Amino acid sequence: MELVPIKGDTWYLDGAEHIPLVRLEGGRCILLDSGHGFEGAGLAASLDRAGLRPLGVFCSHAHRDHAGNNAFLRERYGAWICLPFGEAALSASLPMYKSLYPSFSPRKLTAAIGHILGPVDQTVAFEESHVTFCGVPLQVVHTPGHTPDHICTVTPDGVLYTADALMDGEDLAKARLPYHAYHEEARRSMEKLRRVSCGCYVAAHRGVGTDLVSLVNENLAMLDRLCGVLLDLAEEPLSMDQLCLAYYRRMRLMTTHVEKASLYSGSVHAMAEYLVDMGQMNLTVREGLRYFQRL
Repeated sequence: MELVPIKGDTWYLDGAEHIPLVRLEGGRCILLDSGHGFEGAGLAASLDRAGLRPLGVFCSHAHRDHAGNNAFLRERYGAWICLPFGEAALSASLPMYKSLYPSFSPRKLTAAIGHILGPVDQTVAFEESHVTFCGVPLQVVHTPGHTPDHICTVTPDGVLYTADALMDGEDLAKARLPYHAYHEEARRSMEKLRRVSCGCYVAAHRGVGTDLVSLVNENLAMLDRLCGVLLDLAEEPLSMDQLCLAYYRRMRLMTTHVEKASLYSGSVHAMAEYLVDMGQMNLTVREGLRYFQRL
């Protein structure tokens, strides 16, 4: 992984996604997230090559592409792990985590995310806006939606790490599905980020820039566009499975992969629930099945 400067002591490691870090005196650092588990060896090699020892991981949320190396870094370097309180609770055990992903079987879920489950050393409370972690003062912006207790972080250099609250670059331009568990909350969180004072931002998937307001607008426009696709498909009443299949065909998201199918259906479900709540889609039940139709 290439180590890239952003501003002051805030840098990022360019792996499968951007992993920000704050460099400290004496060759120490803290990471904001830890990336995919399969990147562990490369992550450690990059840190060692740069003469950096991670004191801890200040993690935005408990997804395997953001918390995948938490346990690895704890074991290799003795790094402390911090998660938002709700994310720490979800990742404390398999039954807790499965409550967020009911479409996964327990064993499939264990195979996918078992390595991120376990205790943490510190948590961020629901209303906490400033946290000192491993001696580093950090500003916290609570941005639920992608996950129940997702957070964004502003480093001492004034760099905002959006994690998965916002997309950027090619990932945003080519988005075919919004990966949010709670669609309306995700929108509210994006609006909240408009008011954050920062010199620049870094998005996990993937980009660095200075015009945060434009990025928020582009993300909201993406959500509107994809919700519009779902509405167009629901001219007649469709069950959730029918609605998912129609959306997959329209957006070319056909897959035979169990995990992808679970993620796709959860995301379509979240969009449909949002459109029902907004009065744009009607929900009826016949013979125990739910049917969705645009109004």
